[in-house]
Amino acid sequence: MPKKATLANHYSSSELKQKYIKNQDAVESRRWHLLWKVSLEWTIKQAAIAVGISYE
Repeated sequence: MPKKATLANHYSSSELKQKYIKNQDAVESRRWHLLWKVSLEWTIKQAAIAVGISYE
């Protein structure tokens, strides 16, 4: 089973989603998107694939 990442409780899932949606910079937006997916209990690999980042 893949390892799961844990996030500190600095932002809620909804706050991470808003940061992802509102960010104008493509790279920064992708980072927030990845963190949002991980906050929803996705594995890092699943989240990376969803946002188009190579994970190996």
